[in-house]
Amino acid sequence: MIDLKRIALVALLALAACSTDPPEPPPDGARPRTVTTDAGSELEALELGRGGHVVVFSHGVTGTKEDFYELAQGFADAGWRAIVYDASGVGDSTGERDQDREGDLRAVVEQARSTGAETLVLGGGSMGASLSIATAAELEADAVISLSASTTTFDALEAASALRGEVPMYVAAAEGNEPFGEEARRIAEASATTATIVDGDGHGTGILSDHPELIDAIVTFADEATERQEGTS
Repeated sequence: MIDLKRIALVALLALAACSTDPPEPPPDGARPRTVTTDAGSELEALELGRGGHVVVFSHGVTGTKEDFYELAQGFADAGWRAIVYDASGVGDSTGERDQDREGDLRAVVEQARSTGAETLVLGGGSMGASLSIATAAELEADAVISLSASTTTFDALEAASALRGEVPMYVAAAEGNEPFGEEARRIAEASATTATIVDGDGHGTGILSDHPELIDAIVTFADEATERQEGTS
């Protein structure tokens, strides 16, 4: 279940970093998509790259799909199809905000599979990271990318433990962004991996701004993780 106190904390952290700058323009070659959820929301999404290897990114409580443009571009450049989307009630997406984040992600993944996804990686920042961990088993993800997940939101720590030995996870957070640095360590331990803890106080995709080298590391992780899955199928 969602920890409202923790979400409020994440929201304050994100709002503190907000600016009045206009939304970032989409990367060259990005293709707009509309995804309809079971609840009737129409989600605004973008796809970069093509093919059957697909990564879906979910943003945090005050984030938007723009947060993942740079990481999505890194995946597209490496031969993946990357999908970013605005959850219900965010940006131009219709529906009630935070009404059903699980349903939003479920609808995006369903559309991805209906359009040729053979390999699925779920990634997210902050609440989107917790969501990715929590839904990985249900959505049959081949790997998970977690940036600054909360252990309690969507019961992510329990979900990570259930994924142990089954679904590879890349877990990262900034050392100065507590409690999320320590929570990344707990999630990594539960899922039998090692957390990547970087310096600074970036939250979610903010750690990529401070450490752009992580983009290549994350893409490499996804490549290797999905090769392992294929090798054992």
